[in-house]
Amino acid sequence: MDVERRRWRIPGSGWLEARLTRKMVLILLGAAVLGWLMSIALFLRGIGGYVENTYDAALNDAEEQADQIASFLAGSQGDLRNLEYYLSDRDVGCSLQDSTGQVIFQRFPRTQDTGRLTISDLSEVELRSGETLSLRVWVSAMDRQGLKSLINRRVFSALILFNLSLFAGVGVLLYLLIVSPIVSLRRTMRTYSEKGTLPPRSTRFDEVGRLQNTFADLTGVLQAKEQSERRLIASISHDIKTPLTSVLGYSQRLLSAQLKPETQTRYLQSIHDKGLAIKSIVDEFDDYLDAGLRDEDPMELARAQQLCDSLRQEYEDELADAGVRFTVRCLNPEAQLIYNPAHMRRCFGNLIGNSIRHSGAANLELELTCRRQGDQLALDFADNGKGVPEDLRQAIFEPLYTSDRGRKVSGLGLAICKSIVTAHGGTIAALDRVGGGLLIRICLPCVQPGGQ
Repeated sequence: MDVERRRWRIPGSGWLEARLTRKMVLILLGAAVLGWLMSIALFLRGIGGYVENTYDAALNDAEEQADQIASFLAGSQGDLRNLEYYLSDRDVGCSLQDSTGQVIFQRFPRTQDTGRLTISDLSEVELRSGETLSLRVWVSAMDRQGLKSLINRRVFSALILFNLSLFAGVGVLLYLLIVSPIVSLRRTMRTYSEKGTLPPRSTRFDEVGRLQNTFADLTGVLQAKEQSERRLIASISHDIKTPLTSVLGYSQRLLSAQLKPETQTRYLQSIHDKGLAIKSIVDEFDDYLDAGLRDEDPMELARAQQLCDSLRQEYEDELADAGVRFTVRCLNPEAQLIYNPAHMRRCFGNLIGNSIRHSGAANLELELTCRRQGDQLALDFADNGKGVPEDLRQAIFEPLYTSDRGRKVSGLGLAICKSIVTAHGGTIAALDRVGGGLLIRICLPCVQPGGQ
């Protein structure tokens, strides 16, 4: 399977890429920082700028009014009666002080008592007589409700812009860090389901990357299993076809030719032998397909001693008649396990048959040792044969492995053992036996005392 081209990464970014939860933390922190920056850059600055502009406009208006009133006073030579009319028309407040600081005229705008915002400005007026008056002007900028409405509209517009920008930033982060990888993974799965293209492995370390790599591993296992099944079917077809061709040839000659009785008997015996060979292949294949099923026979809770006794009773006498010594030792008889007796007898029957056929020992000796290892029960089955080379110890459990070059579909015996052990939640491995021979170690889970 291809591996995606590695991208350049920032040093120390592995912590971030390890989990989606960490990316979510990054997104939340990014949203908080973005919100803080936007609050300062957009919201507060915008509101502050608007208030400043409003104030500056009112102050400019006050300055203009002060200049106009100063011009009026200068032109009227300080006529306060006309000044009263002038201010009343414009609803502007005014205060005049002479050079000694005494107030000689004062008028407030009528709207001062109604909650309006007023702006003042200070100026000096020089009359033709040489007298200088201090002039202070009050201008009503806006009333309370008007100011509130303007501020509310401005704040509402700023909040809309702030939220839209914040949501857009968070949305981009979510898409880049989470949504986009998931969409890519979905596209990869669809491509595999529609075209059979094997998915590439991801260089990501988070949950999405691990999910894609798990999917890639799964497709590889499925492809290998499919190829293995095709080879197995082809091999079975070949093994059945060879004796079946002989059966058809012998039967055709029996039907078409006049043969001597002894020849007919020999042909019939050959047909019978070939039929048994075909049956043996079919039975072995059925055992292989059925080995992983648990619902055919019930699972039972038993002690290790019961398992060892049942295996001894099953095979000891038969092996003794064949000149094979079979020794069973149970070092932890009270250990408990749950197993299928029929399947377990089949498993050890296959191990015994494999040792008889392939051990190569003149005086074959078989030994089964049962002992507890932690929370597992270890069953060590050993023979004193020639053993198996280290590079082939894993291959002997494959369904197509055989040391018999003349036959393509053997090796199902140990493959059946592996299926049975796996169905019991255990493991099986081939090891080198000290002193020579092969050791098959089966580890099955133990049941804690008082637990089912």
